Amino acid sequence: MMQIYKKYHSDVKTSYALGIHEQVLPYSFTKNIARSTSFYWKREDPQKYIGGEFADKIQSSLDDTKLFLDERLVLSRKAFVQFARLYITIINLIGKDSMVTLIKNNRDVFLNTFENFSDDFPISKHVLLRFLGISKHRYMVWLNERASYCNNSIIGQCFKRRPNQISPMEINVLKRYMNNPKYKIWCIRSVWGKAVRDGAISMAESTWYKYVRKLGFSKARKPNKIKRKRGSYDASRPNETWHMDISHYKTFDDVTYYIYTVVDNFSRKIISYDISTQKSAKIRTDTVKQAIKKEFGVDLKDRSLDLIVDGGTENNNKTIHQFIQECQLTINKKIALKDVTFSNSIVEGPYKIMKSYYFRIKKILSTTIRQELDFFVENYNNEKPCNKHKIYTPNEVHMNPKLAEAKLVLNKSNKERLEYNKNYCCKIAV
Repeated sequence: MMQIYKKYHSDVKTSYALGIHEQVLPYSFTKNIARSTSFYWKREDPQKYIGGEFADKIQSSLDDTKLFLDERLVLSRKAFVQFARLYITIINLIGKDSMVTLIKNNRDVFLNTFENFSDDFPISKHVLLRFLGISKHRYMVWLNERASYCNNSIIGQCFKRRPNQISPMEINVLKRYMNNPKYKIWCIRSVWGKAVRDGAISMAESTWYKYVRKLGFSKARKPNKIKRKRGSYDASRPNETWHMDISHYKTFDDVTYYIYTVVDNFSRKIISYDISTQKSAKIRTDTVKQAIKKEFGVDLKDRSLDLIVDGGTENNNKTIHQFIQECQLTINKKIALKDVTFSNSIVEGPYKIMKSYYFRIKKILSTTIRQELDFFVENYNNEKPCNKHKIYTPNEVHMNPKLAEAKLVLNKSNKERLEYNKNYCCKIAV
């Protein structure tokens, strides 16, 4: 009869190589292994066995499984399985991130439920928080914020306990600027820039936006909006690069107008503009002539300019080409996305602002459109802080290029805010 030889399992050999045999193997088993054999295993490189580094973890998992299947824990096991099934079902239905957001948006209900758990609740709060994806630190922050709740505060926090928050005095300033009819045609960032420029407030732009949303002046943007590709050419000085284009606008009495502009890349200033019911190469050329005369005067010798245009015939025709050839100023006309890699979006920016903010709130008629256009250009160039330059207008940067490099420093100290909040009377409504 053939004798069958048995081999030791590779996990046994690996446990000796890793030096964990005493922890994972019973003595009743190891005492029967020859010393020469176990000595050989101990000297082996554990990396010899693929996956050997997971042996300890596997054994630990097996121990947990054995404990879980212990007959003495049958009732606890059933409760845990039901809880686990409920948890996985919720995760599959709404997603883990959505569940955390749901809890965050309803945290008062969540905190009341958690804090009312009885002492004999079978699962600890710490374990349950981990299941729900809520860190212990976040939970404690929520508790502290609830303890400091104040109905008079926009963020719901006591002014005296949280004196660093924006004071009611600053909130009133924000409301005054956002409700000012003069600034209804401006974007939120420009209103913030004006308030900082006036020295009326010392508040970061992000904080301004936060409170603007909380006060109902603006709504949060939709997160699923596809991000547009940003980036264009940035000139190093005024009158180094200009952009020109034509945009059409139909008035309330159904007359279509074409608006011609020339915009400086560096400062975003509208250098020249015109309006007509026709697309005209002559008007297009005249706006360029006006811009050159205004910015360069008559001294055109040894001076040059890059002119970025779109590929349309309104910007590329014999009249334009002839003027460029005869002009004493060296004009390098380039077609966006053809001769250069960037778009002509710089010139489209003022058009978008004009239509979205200035013209949208009014009934623009054929008899008033030129007047409205004049007002827009003047306000855009000299009154409204430019998005690119934060608190400065396009004309200010055009006249003083160093302002473009200036770093915004909110010099106003928080001392006044802290003092105001610490002495705030809770009976005074915001």
